[in-house]
Amino acid sequence: MTPDPSNTVPSNTAAFPPAATPPPPALVTDGRYQFGTYDGPIPTINPLDAAGGGLLAAPRRIARDLGLKEWEAFQLGDDDHFVLGAVYNAKSIGLLQVLVVDKEAATIRRFETKLPSPMLSVARGLDGTTSCGEFSGLAISIGNDLVDGIVTVDATRDPQGDDPSLALHVTGECGSDNAAHLVIVHPFSDEAALYSHKAMMPMHGSLVLGDDRVGFTDDRGFLILDDHHGDYPRPMRYDWVTGARRNSHGVVEGFNLTDNQIRKPDVYNENAVWIGNELHRLPPVTFTRPDGPWGKWHVRDQHGAVDVTFAPTVRSTMHVGPRKVLAEYYAPYGWFEGVIHAENATLPVDGVFGVGEQKRITV
Repeated sequence: MTPDPSNTVPSNTAAFPPAATPPPPALVTDGRYQFGTYDGPIPTINPLDAAGGGLLAAPRRIARDLGLKEWEAFQLGDDDHFVLGAVYNAKSIGLLQVLVVDKEAATIRRFETKLPSPMLSVARGLDGTTSCGEFSGLAISIGNDLVDGIVTVDATRDPQGDDPSLALHVTGECGSDNAAHLVIVHPFSDEAALYSHKAMMPMHGSLVLGDDRVGFTDDRGFLILDDHHGDYPRPMRYDWVTGARRNSHGVVEGFNLTDNQIRKPDVYNENAVWIGNELHRLPPVTFTRPDGPWGKWHVRDQHGAVDVTFAPTVRSTMHVGPRKVLAEYYAPYGWFEGVIHAENATLPVDGVFGVGEQKRITV
């Protein structure tokens, strides 16, 4: 899909990060992360190889693995519902999660359970792999077949108490005709990296809660893939928002905006706009919340390319420890307004629904 030049604004090209390049064959080569921003999947995701070799290689690999935060998540929905799910391995604990939000009613249904981290699996690589877990009646499986242009999500849970059963079964289409891929390997330090693979794509499938088939409307579904492995500093901190929709032509459009702990955010960041199978990178952004996490969030850059306001309507939190000392986590859902000007495309975001996170985690 070709951007309409009349919708773009003159921009200082120095405000935008370098263009994405073809991916390397592996995340780590000769013990070193291959830092960069890439336009396709990295075939081999081998973060533990950054531990190097020698006599102490084995204990260093164990220590690196224990410090690695890993999850494969998804956001999906249509005009009526927004669903977030994850298979999350913090190493100290695991989490299986599916949260179903009714946009207009501003309600949320939670299907989630904590579990020992060895009882779940987060895929390393997205070619013929699965991220999955099953515990306390909740089962989630995310199937990755990017070579074939397919991502599947299956999640089920039997009814528990007053909570209904869950049956989520969807397929996302992420081939070159339908989606663009943003793959990052960005430095926290010379030896520590954030790897992330994000893509937005059309989706079809079904969502059933109890006896109610609540989604999804044909030709209105979207899916966001979020594969994530990071050697985060402690405490781990970041601010994040994302949203997506199908526009009036049925094209998936959306955005990802993050302010995290990586070095050189003018070069390395995961801020981008998706329009169909095109991806447009953005400058670094900052977040302000003058009225706290439940008030409006303002996301902007210093060049005027990004001017987005997020108005939460559904609250969601997960705090750990006395006075939130181990984890302070706010993750509201709500509506966006504003506009994002990429270098060669403009995306108005009024009426887009999505999610935000304000996260600080020490464990």
